[in-house]
Amino acid sequence: MIPVLIIWLIRRHRQKTNKQMKGVAPKGPKGYLPSIMLLLLIFLILATKGHGQSKTLTYQILRNGNQIGTLKFSESATGDMDHLKMESDVKTKFVFTFIAHASEEAVYFNGVLLRSSIYRKLNGNEKVNKQHEAKDRQYIIHAGERSEVTKNYPITYNMLSLYSKEPERIGSVYSDNFQTFIPIVKTDLHKYKVTLPDGNYNYYEYKNGVLALVEVHHSFYSANIVLIN
Repeated sequence: MIPVLIIWLIRRHRQKTNKQMKGVAPKGPKGYLPSIMLLLLIFLILATKGHGQSKTLTYQILRNGNQIGTLKFSESATGDMDHLKMESDVKTKFVFTFIAHASEEAVYFNGVLLRSSIYRKLNGNEKVNKQHEAKDRQYIIHAGERSEVTKNYPITYNMLSLYSKEPERIGSVYSDNFQTFIPIVKTDLHKYKVTLPDGNYNYYEYKNGVLALVEVHHSFYSANIVLIN
């Protein structure tokens, strides 16, 4: 579609130029070159912005070297909107069978969180179901039938964002679950530690700007989330 529009505009430009140049010695083909190049540049920029960008990352969840689950993260950006999404499934056994499902979403507009959701289920029972919605420079948090307001505005980097970009110059991350900002501590080159309010903590390690490994340290277990593609 874009090439057709470019050709059409070039023809219109030539027709308009021919009308304006009646009675004046015609210019050679080079006379059209700057205008044509400008049109091509404009449409290439519009085409790139209009189509946006997207990426998908797939991870294995490992415990004691054995795969116990998968995690998929996707991001799509169009214009000023950035949509992040993550889903994970885990099945393992401690004393009893442990089946967990989690899904998270976040939508940013001009770099500020517009809305988000976090959902977690354990062995068929809902554990977390919470949504954030930006309104009047504050966030309304919905949790089941309850709603409350937090003034943690603006949120520009939440826990899901850790899968999107390395927090090189970011000092804290917002937890949708705990509804608070948490410090990000750099422990090594491209490696960061996030300690949650409940005492559990994770390490996030990046390679070439992409999250390659998450080390999960929970009071009852530890696991690694490893990038596979």
